[in-house]
Amino acid sequence: MTAILISGAGIGGPALAFWLKAAGFEPTLVERAPALRSGGYVIDFWGLGYDIAERMALLPEINRNDYHVQEARIVDHAGRRLAGFGTKVFSELTGGRYVTLPRSRLSRLLFAKVEDRIESIFGDEIVAFEELPDCVRVELKKCG
Repeated sequence: MTAILISGAGIGGPALAFWLKAAGFEPTLVERAPALRSGGYVIDFWGLGYDIAERMALLPEINRNDYHVQEARIVDHAGRRLAGFGTKVFSELTGGRYVTLPRSRLSRLLFAKVEDRIESIFGDEIVAFEELPDCVRVELKKCG
C-alpha cells in the first residue's frame, strides 16, 4: 500500500483521492483552510467532467444541487440587461448532460465521497518536503 499526500480539498483534491483510493492507494488530503470552503463562482458542468461524475455515481446529487439557469446575461454597471442568450443550446449540444452549480457545492459533493475513507487534515499547509531513499518526509505548519 502506497501513501499519497494531496494538497487541497477543493475540487481536484477529493476527486484525485477518490480515484487513488479506488486503485488501492492511501491518500491523505491536506487543506490550508480550517474547513471546506464556501462561496465561489458557479461552474458550468458538462463534457468530460460530467462523464467522470457519472462514473463516481455523483450525478443524482449534482442534479439535485444545480441551478436551473435559463439565460446568460451581460449587464451594465447598474444591472440592466445589455445582451444575453438562452442556455437551452448548451443542453441540446451536450445531450442534456449539462448543469450549472456552485463550485463549493461540487467540492462538498466530491469530499463526501471520500471523507469516511481517507485521512483529511484541515488548517495545515505543506511547507517543506524531503525525498529520502524509501519515503518522503513532509513538514506541515498550522495555519492561522
